[in-house]
Amino acid sequence: MRFDYDLDAAIFDNDGTLLDTMPYWRYTPLEFMLAHQIPVDTEVLSRMYMTSSRKLVRECCEKLGGTITQEEATTEVEGYMNRHYLYDARFKTPAVPAFLRRLKAAGVRMCVATAAPREYVSNGLKRLGVLDCFDFVTDHREFSMSKEQPEYFLMLLEHLEADASRTWVFEDALYAVKSAKAAGLRVCAIEEGTQANDREEIMRLADVYIKDYAELL
Repeated sequence: MRFDYDLDAAIFDNDGTLLDTMPYWRYTPLEFMLAHQIPVDTEVLSRMYMTSSRKLVRECCEKLGGTITQEEATTEVEGYMNRHYLYDARFKTPAVPAFLRRLKAAGVRMCVATAAPREYVSNGLKRLGVLDCFDFVTDHREFSMSKEQPEYFLMLLEHLEADASRTWVFEDALYAVKSAKAAGLRVCAIEEGTQANDREEIMRLADVYIKDYAELL
């Protein structure tokens, strides 16, 4: 299937999809380890790029012997990420803004559904000049649901006032691709290095698979 511009709505992930921030997420636990004087060994460094930051932060909390909770550590790491959104984050590919503007000009309703704090993601999108393209930015905290659940995408459709058959989801993570497909939406998957282990299955499930948004222009 080719990407079809005959659509009413689009749901975008942010990290690894709109912004090239997954490497920051994967290495932000290193900032946490340095801040808390946790020894950094080669074993941790070797698997950091392909390991969830939440998993690494959980391991750090265990090493700190309960002196900081998982929730506190996650909040701290998310604060480091906000700094990257505010100062360092860049588009996944240079063609992202042109693609978004094309959809907006066509009257497509768009939102961002992220696992990161929505206010932090909004900071990055605003700095890069594309926040106005979206009707809203949301995260799993706002509605107590996550992209692991097909119902989450159905809820987003209600807010966008759109049908699944006329909506595309843009994602880089396998779990979200699976949920979006289960909800009956079409998926455009974006290649992301941190998801390399799942690449073949993502390509099999997605309706369209791209490396660069220029392929859609």
